[in-house]
Amino acid sequence: MRKLATTLFAGLMMLTASNAFAAATLRPTVNVAGPVVTIGDFYTEAGDLAQTPIFRSPDLGTTGNVSAMIIAQQAQAAGFIQAGTNNLTTVSVHRLSIPVDEALISDILRNAFAERARILPEDIEISYTTPLPMDMHADVDAISPLTIGRINWSPRTSRFKVILNIVQEGRTKPISILGNASQMVSISTLARRLDRGTVITAKDIREERKPIGRYAGREFLAAADLIGMEVRRNMRAGSTLTPRDVGEPILVKRGAKVTVIYKIPGMNISTQGKAKSDGGKNDLIEIVNPISQKTILAEVVGKNIAIVSGATTQVAALLENR
Repeated sequence: MRKLATTLFAGLMMLTASNAFAAATLRPTVNVAGPVVTIGDFYTEAGDLAQTPIFRSPDLGTTGNVSAMIIAQQAQAAGFIQAGTNNLTTVSVHRLSIPVDEALISDILRNAFAERARILPEDIEISYTTPLPMDMHADVDAISPLTIGRINWSPRTSRFKVILNIVQEGRTKPISILGNASQMVSISTLARRLDRGTVITAKDIREERKPIGRYAGREFLAAADLIGMEVRRNMRAGSTLTPRDVGEPILVKRGAKVTVIYKIPGMNISTQGKAKSDGGKNDLIEIVNPISQKTILAEVVGKNIAIVSGATTQVAALLENR
């Protein structure tokens, strides 16, 4: 009885193993990370033979087609006797990788330059003076697929030369990169041409990112400081504006008739005078009585309106011979 049970158990184990082998299926598509393709990559239920290599992988990031018949033959030769084609003609094998493109390279460099300059990465703009290598791929399982080996950067000229290390097939390969890395700053510029005397509105201003090195030591006004100001000279589109380019809107022009108001307790006196110069709000300008030709100082408060800021005798001078 014991012999019969042992025989039945052994038979059951062989049947189970046979069913496991029979259940092995050839995959139509295979993705691999390493340099070889194993039986377990091709077949399900490969058991102890799963790690047995039978083909070399395609190049990093590429795909190759392999004959299903040849796969079955190679697997059988390696001991996986149940390997079949499962009615497949070919199997597609893709080598996984990390694409090393311009976006990845720029991101790594931008962070490195920003750390050196102690600014935010988004404030660094990168361009390349030599073409970047095309179709580069790094090992997908590399801990650090792309790193900086050496970096030489001049913030003054923006030029840089960097040696990058890329991991391919388990080895590190150096790549030389040349370009420019500029620290950028947001500057308010004119969105359109403005003629002298034009008052700036929000629609006249746009924000542009410019290399900070081109504007070192120069003072520029922000949009909030420009809106409502008047340009002092003709300005073309794209111009940056300094305090010398703008001023308060001219409310009184030279030679214009001005209503001059003198306020005293319980009384307002007004008369007409002629401006001897331009004046913006709160500016003190000279106003002359066109009859007596006597001059006083008055503060501009509105369009062709000024208030006398002197003694009563000044008002008398203006009113003289009115």
